[in-house]
Amino acid sequence: ITIAGLVLFMALPLFLQAQELRLTPWTGGASLTLNQQIAADTAIAKLPNRVYVLTRGALYVSNAVFATTAGWTLRLKANDSNTTKKPIIMLYPTGSGASPWNPPGQLFQTAGSLEMRNIQVTGYYEPVDTNRWNMQGGLIQIPSTASGVNITIDSCILSNSNGNHIRTDGAPGTIKITNTIFANMGYLGRSNFGAGKGIDLRAASCDTVILMNNTWVNWLDRIIRHYPATATGTSTGAIKYFKFDHNTLVNGSSYHGVLSLGTMGDRAIITNNLFVDAFAMGNDSDATRQAEFIPSGEKDPYGKARMNWIFTFPNTTTNWTISNNYYTVSDSGQAYYNQYASAGVTGEGAILTWHLNGRLGADSTKAFTKIPLAFNKAPKLMTQMMRWYRSPSGGNKTKNTPGAWTYGTATDPNDFDRKGYAYLRDTLDLRYPTTSPAYTGGTGGTPVGSLNWFKITSGVNRIEGAVPTEFTLEQNYPNPFNPATKIVFSLPAATQAKLEIFDMLGRNVATVFNEQKQAGQYAVDYDGSRLVSGVYIYRLSTPGMTISKKMTMLK
Repeated sequence: ITIAGLVLFMALPLFLQAQELRLTPWTGGASLTLNQQIAADTAIAKLPNRVYVLTRGALYVSNAVFATTAGWTLRLKANDSNTTKKPIIMLYPTGSGASPWNPPGQLFQTAGSLEMRNIQVTGYYEPVDTNRWNMQGGLIQIPSTASGVNITIDSCILSNSNGNHIRTDGAPGTIKITNTIFANMGYLGRSNFGAGKGIDLRAASCDTVILMNNTWVNWLDRIIRHYPATATGTSTGAIKYFKFDHNTLVNGSSYHGVLSLGTMGDRAIITNNLFVDAFAMGNDSDATRQAEFIPSGEKDPYGKARMNWIFTFPNTTTNWTISNNYYTVSDSGQAYYNQYASAGVTGEGAILTWHLNGRLGADSTKAFTKIPLAFNKAPKLMTQMMRWYRSPSGGNKTKNTPGAWTYGTATDPNDFDRKGYAYLRDTLDLRYPTTSPAYTGGTGGTPVGSLNWFKITSGVNRIEGAVPTEFTLEQNYPNPFNPATKIVFSLPAATQAKLEIFDMLGRNVATVFNEQKQAGQYAVDYDGSRLVSGVYIYRLSTPGMTISKKMTMLK
C-alpha cells in the first residue's frame, strides 16, 4: 500500500465566525484601489473579526502602503466559488518625472498580524510589461518598531519584488506559510545580486518559522536570510523553532546561499524538500559572494569563507533533523559549472556546513540524495544572467549593478525567465515522473517537494485551502471496486491513526497503516487484489474516535 498524496497539509484555521466585507475589483481610472477600500472601512472601526473578501479571477491594484496597527489583524481571502482562479493584487506606481517608481514600495506594513488565503500578489502592474521597471522593493514588511507579529499565509502566489517578498525588521512571533508559490525574487533593473529573497528575517529574533508545501521559483539571493548583524553572530536574535518541510525549490542563482539561518534556537527541521538548480552559481572563490557566508566560521582552501547552501552560526544546543531531501542539477546548470571550472567554480559544492554534518553524525550522509529529474513545465534556468555577471564586459563579478540595462525595451536580455501572473497561476507544473525515487522518497512514502503538485482527484468535494475541522471518513471510490479503490479521510489534529480492513466475520484482512499523522486531509490508494469478492468493513481509528464504513470487492 502506498500513500499516493497528502493534500491541504498544515493548512490554516482562519476566518472562523468572521464579519466579511466584499471588496470591489479595480476597473481603471478613478475606481477605488484595494488600499483605499480597506482604509475607508478601517477609518470607521477596526473590527476584530473583519475579513476582506476578494472576487476570484478579478484584478485589484494598490498604490500606497496599507499599514496595520499593533493588536489588530488584517485578514484577506478569496470568495468561495466554483472558479479556482485567484484574485490578483498588483502594486501600481504613482510616482512621476525622474522617480516614477514609488509609491507604493510595498503592499502591507504590518505592525499587527496578517492572514491571507488564496490571494495572488505581484509587485508591478503586469498588463503593461514595461512597468517591470517600476517593480516595488517588497510585498510585506514588519517594521522595526513591531514585535510578536504573526504572518499566516496559505494557498497564495507571491511574485515580483526587487528586494524581498517578506521582510521582518521587527521581531515576529510566528511566520507560517503553507501551500504557497514564491516566484521572481529580485530584479537587477532596480536592485542587485544581494537582493531577491523570499523571506528576509534580518537580525531579529523569531519564535516560530513554519514553511511547508511551498514552491520557490526564480530567486537571485536567498530563500531565507537571517544574517547576524556582526560577524560573531552575537547580536542576532534566534529562530527558536524552524520547520522547512515538503518544499520545491527551482532556479536560484543563490548569490549568498539558499538557507542563511543565522542563530538558531531549540529545534530545526529540514525534511522532504526537492532542490532543482537551487545553488546555480555554484561553489566559488568569488570574494564578493563569499562575504556573506561568514557566520559559519568555516574556511575554504584559500582561507576565505566557505560556501554552503545551508549555513548557521554554530552552536551545540539546537536539535537538528535534516532528512529525506533530494536535489538535481540540470544539464544547463552543469554546463555552467563546467564552463567556469577553471575560474574557480567547483560544481554545486557542499550543501551543509561541517558543523551541521557533525551535528547530524552518520545521518548527514542520508540528508540529501542527488538524482536526475525533470519537471513537466518550469521556467528556464537563468544561465545567461549568471554568465553576464562573470563577464568582464558585463557585471564583471560586481554585486551592486542596479540599472545595468538600458530602459528601452520590454525585455531585459539578462533577466531570469520571469513568468507572469497567469503562467504562475495556470501553467506552472512541477510534477515529475512517479517512477522517480523522489516520488516515494518522503517520510511515510510521500512525494518529495510540495505535495500540491500531486493532489489526488478523489471525487470528494472540498473547498480549496479548507482545513479539516472534524474527524471524517469518506465512502471509498470507486465502490464496488476491482482491485483498487481510494479511501479519503480527515484528521483535525495530529494523532496516532490506524486504517484497517475487516471481513464480515470481523477478521482483520489488512492493516493499511498504523502510525502518527499530522492534521490534514489524506487520500490512500488501497489495492484489494488479494481479497475475494464480498463486502468488507474499513475502519479508521484514533485514541479518541473510530469510524467504519462498508465497501464491496467485485471481481
